[in-house]
Formats: sequence, C-alpha cells, structure tokens
Amino acid sequence: MSNPLHTTQLFRLPTFPRILFRVLSVVMLGLSAFTIAFINTSPVMVFVLPVFLFLAWSMFAYTRQYLLLTDSLLTRKGSLKSQEIDWNDITQVDLKTVGKYDDPQIILYYGDRTLTIARSFFLTKQFKAILLLLEQKLPATLFTTQYHHTRQALPASWQLP
Repeated sequence: MSNPLHTTQLFRLPTFPRILFRVLSVVMLGLSAFTIAFINTSPVMVFVLPVFLFLAWSMFAYTRQYLLLTDSLLTRKGSLKSQEIDWNDITQVDLKTVGKYDDPQIILYYGDRTLTIARSFFLTKQFKAILLLLEQKLPATLFTTQYHHTRQALPASWQLP
C-alpha cells in the first residue's frame, strides 16, 4: 500500500527557541514565587499569579511537542493529547491555508479523528520535508482535490523538486 521510509524522522522546535522558552519558563516560575512572597501586600498579586503560572506551563509544554514519522507509525507527542496513527488508518489528507499570511496546515483524517500539522510550529524546511514524506508514504488516492489545488497555489519557494 505504501512506500517504506528509509529512516525515522523526528520534527521538533529548533534548538535555540526550545532553550529560550525553557529558560523563560523558569523565569516565569521565579516571578510566580516572587508574587507568592508579596501576595499579602497587594490584592492584585492574586490575579497575577495564575497568569505567570499559565505562561510558565505553556512555554514548557510547547517545547516538549514533536512529530515522529517511522515506517509503521506517525506519532505526535508532548501535548495534552498525544496521538499515534498507523499509516493504514489514515483515510484522507487535506491541505489548507489559514490566517493573515496563508500559513499551510496539513489535516490527516483517521477513524473519526483528525490530526492537524501546522506550518506555524515547524520551520519551512521541516514542513516541506513533512509534506514530501507524506506524499511518498501515502497513496495518491488519499489526497483530496483541495490538497492538490492548495499545493499548486503555494508560492514557488514551497514547491518540492
């Protein structure tokens, strides 16, 4: 049904932003501790504390996300909802552009669920590699007409060799 992948591919946030966000997460935890220390002096600190804790957790959780493509599975881990998808379970692949800058998103349909792979998370080079691997691994019948139209409408720098 599908072509084998010759290597396991791991796609994640680049190293510098990952380190930066983790350091900023620790800084936000420090600000939370500072807020707790001064919670008796100002009632505003009660409202500021949850914001600092939410930002700290969000930045840390964002750095843990990754997409792993193996010969048998497509795995997205690190978020609240980890997903492991067998290649044979994928029923449809769609591509759409969203937002002001028309960032592409790949939508994989499997069973009664979907997995969205957004270009806003990955570097352009990584996203192109994900597109290429999906097109190599999955049969052409799974790609929708909207996928092909959107693929052709992408700028020339997005076109694969």
